[in-house]
Amino acid sequence: MKRIYPHISVPLLTGICFLFIPLLRDFHFESAFIASIIGTFWSGIQAPKIVSGHLRLALKILGSVFLIGLPLFIFSLFDGCLSFDGFAFWILLPVPGIFFGASIGRVFKLLNFRAPTFFTILTLLFTGLLIWIIEFFTLPQVYFFNHVWGIWPGPIYDETLKVSGNLLFFRSITGLWIILLWILPEWSKNLQNKLIFGFSVISLMFCYLNLDEAGIITPREVLKEKLSLNIKTSHFDLYFDPTNFSEDEAEYWALKHEFYFDQIIEKLEVKWPEKRTIESFLYSNAWQKKKLVGAKFTSYVPIWLEQDQLHIAKQQLEGVLQHELVHAISKQFGNKLYNGSSSIGLIEGIAEAIAKDASRESTLDQIIAAEKKYPDSEQMKHALSNTGFYSASSAISYTTAGSFIKYLIDNYPVQFFKDAYPNGDFNSSYPVSFDVLVSQWHHHLDSVLVDSLDQNISEFIFSRRSLFQKKCPHSFDKEYDLWDEFNKHQSLGDSIGALKIIDQLYQLNPENKLIKRDWIQKQLLGKNYQSVLTSFDNSDTLLTLKLLKADALFLTMNVDEAQRYINSLKPEIELNTARNFKYSYQLRSDSLNHDAFLSARYKNELPSLATFADLKIPVQMLVLSKAIELRSFDYLANSISSISKKEFNTHWFDVYENIIQQLVFTHDFEHADMMIQKIESLSLRRRYKERLSELKEWRNFVLSEIDN
Repeated sequence: MKRIYPHISVPLLTGICFLFIPLLRDFHFESAFIASIIGTFWSGIQAPKIVSGHLRLALKILGSVFLIGLPLFIFSLFDGCLSFDGFAFWILLPVPGIFFGASIGRVFKLLNFRAPTFFTILTLLFTGLLIWIIEFFTLPQVYFFNHVWGIWPGPIYDETLKVSGNLLFFRSITGLWIILLWILPEWSKNLQNKLIFGFSVISLMFCYLNLDEAGIITPREVLKEKLSLNIKTSHFDLYFDPTNFSEDEAEYWALKHEFYFDQIIEKLEVKWPEKRTIESFLYSNAWQKKKLVGAKFTSYVPIWLEQDQLHIAKQQLEGVLQHELVHAISKQFGNKLYNGSSSIGLIEGIAEAIAKDASRESTLDQIIAAEKKYPDSEQMKHALSNTGFYSASSAISYTTAGSFIKYLIDNYPVQFFKDAYPNGDFNSSYPVSFDVLVSQWHHHLDSVLVDSLDQNISEFIFSRRSLFQKKCPHSFDKEYDLWDEFNKHQSLGDSIGALKIIDQLYQLNPENKLIKRDWIQKQLLGKNYQSVLTSFDNSDTLLTLKLLKADALFLTMNVDEAQRYINSLKPEIELNTARNFKYSYQLRSDSLNHDAFLSARYKNELPSLATFADLKIPVQMLVLSKAIELRSFDYLANSISSISKKEFNTHWFDVYENIIQQLVFTHDFEHADMMIQKIESLSLRRRYKERLSELKEWRNFVLSEIDN
């Protein structure tokens, strides 16, 4: 009993300790990942100590490792976090790893190596660490497979970590290695052993020749083949997915790359090396990016690679391109190990400071100033550290670091920051101490004016929780999976597939009014107007559903009834304070506007220019947004004279900005300048002034490109 007792108590105590560690407390990927490393090395170290009974040893260690998982299993079960994927990770990671470790220890023992334990540990370190380092510094992907720890699926804050087919394929390779190593000491003993040995070798050869096809590795050549629409510019080699990027869109984004590049190198005072090209891989959507490189909703720059690269999905381009480009360019003054900084806060902070994309309504400083309780010197050191940065939500970490670093590069020579960047040594790089820098930043924040909108945005950002603070961070129900699939079809413009999935969602939970809202919208897009009308009942009290009912009535040609119904909703619309309902009545106030609004939204049809001139401003803004979506630039240019005669309103700033960007891209500088002048005459928020300044820079950049 005394010999058995530690094999039970130690694993159980280890599992109980895991319960106090965020993420590890869940019976899911992270705990299975650690359990696999523990089990693989444990079995590898123990196997050389015995001459026979290695299978029994592996099973015994497997039982002990599962005892580590027992407290986590019970905790997740009672906490409602237990999932199939978590259970599958606990099977597919530790189980093959333990047998892999035992097979290596066994082969060194039976082949009579003088120090079998030493060679076993060396082999496991080579497999678990050195092979990963080689892949890490040579491949563009951020997912990795390994025989010791199984898999690293990519950024864990993508949240939806699921067992995939390529993990099953890779673990079958681990299984082949186990068989090969197990049979190796006696492979020539008899015909059966020879056949098993030969089968294992041939199977492994086949597997390793098809690693890219199976999704185990993704070399650059594979990415270039999948993203085959290629455009070359002065500083970029861009690869687009041709199924979801038109040539016109590709040219626009190629120009945007060069624009942001010029902005960043000027701001950071970087002298870019001649003939150095950045490769930009632009994916059809987040799901394609997840499949190819392991990052779903996370855009990233592998700064550790010699070749500069960007990896961004189409839906994130507008919001993150400039941010990610800062990472690619800041490699020029990063450390020698991986071209970055020892402080993740500095890596992300400098990108946020230049891109300023935390909010479209408030500046970085306003967001922090609205919080009022500023982080002191010690808290800022923690916030810029790797543990501190990731322990808070990304919104808080990025914004806080961004505001602080923006102050530094605005008020000190940028070279000071570049000197501090590699190792985070502010005291040696600045003429004053880090404590003084933080104090000066606080003084600056005190001078920043904020309003209620800034306070609301700040409150929203600072109330968000990090992955470490969430309950069941990786466990999602069937409804979430269907939503994810629905959004995937939406991103591809696959209306039939999206309609099929939203039907399943609606059948699964017909009482969920948000699901019903999206179901109705897809039905209207599919011209199933009558089925929408018959779906309404007395429980549909949400204003958004009532408005959709008015739309369905109009689309079924019940124009008069639709008008009477929308008029009855007018008092409720006017009392509603939500911004998304502010113009709901004007969009539907009469048959002319209602028809133009519905034709643009549900039929991708633009009204005639004569009709456009008579539309209310909210409908005009929606129509112009649709024209940009459809890449109807002639329509856009010909309709500008109509909106120029009407009063501009900052509520439509996002639309104005998008219009100006496209007008400049199509070299319609006359209309772009007219709109810029109209916007300049408005009383603008500080963040809008920043964005207007960037629009002017965009205009001047494109004009200079034409002149050159």
